[in-house]
Amino acid sequence: MIDILIIGAGPSGLCAAKTFLQHNPNSKIVILDSHSTVGGVWSKERLYPTLRTNNLYPTMDFSDFPMKDVGIGRPGHHITGEEMHAYLTAYAQHFDLMKKIQFNTRAVRVQQGPTNDGWKVEIQGPADLISTVTIPTTLLETKKLVMATGILGVPSMPSLSGSSTFDIPLLHSSALGPQYQSVLQNPNINRVAVLGGSKSAYDTVYLAATTGHKVDWIIRKSGRGPSWVFPSHTKIGPFKAWREKLVNRQISTFFSPCVLPDRSGNQISWIREFLHTNKIGKAVTKKFWEIMHEDTIKDCRYRSDSKSKGKGDDERGDFSVLEPPHSPFWYGTSSGTLNYEQDFKALVTSGQVTVHREDISHISPHTIHFSDNAGAITVDALICATGYSAKPPIDFFPRELHFQLGIPTSTDSLTEEQKVAWDEYDKRADGIIGERFPQLVSPPWSTTDNNTNPSPPSTKIDTKYTPWRLHRGIAPPGLTAAGNNSLVFLSMHSSVTNIPRIELQCLWSLSYFHDKVTLPGRLHHLRSGPCSQNSSPNLPRRGRGSREICVQNQRVPHLRPGFRSSLYTNLPRHGVISTMVCASIPSGTWRTLS
Repeated sequence: MIDILIIGAGPSGLCAAKTFLQHNPNSKIVILDSHSTVGGVWSKERLYPTLRTNNLYPTMDFSDFPMKDVGIGRPGHHITGEEMHAYLTAYAQHFDLMKKIQFNTRAVRVQQGPTNDGWKVEIQGPADLISTVTIPTTLLETKKLVMATGILGVPSMPSLSGSSTFDIPLLHSSALGPQYQSVLQNPNINRVAVLGGSKSAYDTVYLAATTGHKVDWIIRKSGRGPSWVFPSHTKIGPFKAWREKLVNRQISTFFSPCVLPDRSGNQISWIREFLHTNKIGKAVTKKFWEIMHEDTIKDCRYRSDSKSKGKGDDERGDFSVLEPPHSPFWYGTSSGTLNYEQDFKALVTSGQVTVHREDISHISPHTIHFSDNAGAITVDALICATGYSAKPPIDFFPRELHFQLGIPTSTDSLTEEQKVAWDEYDKRADGIIGERFPQLVSPPWSTTDNNTNPSPPSTKIDTKYTPWRLHRGIAPPGLTAAGNNSLVFLSMHSSVTNIPRIELQCLWSLSYFHDKVTLPGRLHHLRSGPCSQNSSPNLPRRGRGSREICVQNQRVPHLRPGFRSSLYTNLPRHGVISTMVCASIPSGTWRTLS
């Protein structure tokens, strides 16, 4: 029997294994990963030449393993995909994790043990992954299970009429690494279409354009439009400010809604309430975001006027079509950074990239047809940068367990009593949030919440699905309430500073696995309790030294009952500490319980 089974060898899985082994070096820990190298989204097989982090060096390194110590990264530069993979490989080697990893191994199904104690995980090993026939899976049994697959595990491909006859490459942007040579280095592919308006679409367009292709960029006019993608620095008066660091400054965060209890002290804890509920405060907050909005438009040079036009800008393509329709206030971590070596705007204004704000009616051989008789384009490949499914990449069995796990599931798998219970929590949460942050009551777009299908389009389109509902964004609420602390989900949400959040989640999970946190007794009586029972009054410096389970509850905010993480913005209140929980979640996919 395995002590702890970790699914995923990306940053979260590696950090979890390191954390657990530092506490108990004798633990039998196994890490599974479907790739042949470490890194998850930064694994070697998923890299392509222009891939970079949104973060500048050195904000993607772990606190106990600085990038500078291994000579990776350059100050003032975005970290490349190759550098990120090399860093995570060095991290795994430094903490002796490589021998714990089973590569090319996919977990396909999870179920509880016969006495609801521990977990059984069905896996397919290396030989099975390349086999063309069905081979029985292998069964692993574990006392504790860590789901470290993150939110980028199941690509969401659109269902396009006529795709079976398209007769040219049709792929998701997540496959750019393994298919880079066959698609973008293919001399027969000259014109590439990219579907999507997110940061991954920007990355795909940039890659295709800088490899010499004519690019048709399709952003659905029936969707929410393009995301904000801005420079890494902005001007504040005469000063140049690093955006990533700016949002970690407490003074900036007061202008952003955050439903967590304010730990900033009695002297200033009233500021957020004043800014979001007082008439004068709301006017100040509105003006702040209006200025932020206009300054970001100028930084991005969306509009061709004297203030936003850059030196040498060509006007053959309209760059203003990429301006998002709403303030950055509403986008959170769905935004990104212009982390490119070449000027992205020049690719559009020069005419190499043509932006189409149209819906796709259907596709036929080499042709994409737009709706409403808006014409058609002839292309040699279509790359869909359309995001990822919200559901876990592994099937949890039986479906009746989904309610206790708090994972996305079809509503028809819930009993009427369970539906009523969640509706009650949701209404209570909406009321509290609306009272504290009135501006969130009327978002610029309608929220889909339970109407959002987190599964691939092959499932029923009209099926309603529940959002994520996890205790502290980590633990299954039903199992937690029953005293079963055997399963955690890591990195199922995102923040600007992901690495500190990962480290905090791993520390909390360690305490949770060892029953060192105060937890709610019953699901319908969830209450906020201390984040941990401290074993030591002091935290070990930089993660070294003491193996005591130690998370100081006065430094880690609690998540209140029913609050919607989907309404958080990406502005943390205490630097690295609160980034774990003040994170932006994909709209309509999350509710967090405490």
